[in-house]
Amino acid sequence: MSKILKSSHKKYKKDAKDTLYKGIDTKKKKIEPRLSCLEELSSHINLPADILAGAPIITATGRNEICLENYKGIIEYNSSLVKVQTKACKICIEGKELNILYFTEDEMKITGFIKSIIYQ
Repeated sequence: MSKILKSSHKKYKKDAKDTLYKGIDTKKKKIEPRLSCLEELSSHINLPADILAGAPIITATGRNEICLENYKGIIEYNSSLVKVQTKACKICIEGKELNILYFTEDEMKITGFIKSIIYQ
């Protein structure tokens, strides 16, 4: 009566797994990030996504001049701070002797000694 019983659980488990998932790749696949609607649209019509989204475009020339495009309005303006509202966020430009050289409906040029550009 010293018969040793061997479990066949592993064999049945492997057989069940092979039949349940037959034809399905069970390995984890690397998930690629999806493009937003604006990114997909811009790729189809060959336009930059920032133009379609109306994202602010900041062009800094050295530490003395900034050209800011796609803004909605000026929130605060003095010689040490220019705060501007855009569609996406507020942009604060800090420095000394800041001056708005000109501004139109969608573009402005700020001159002076620029210390920082902060997105809020």
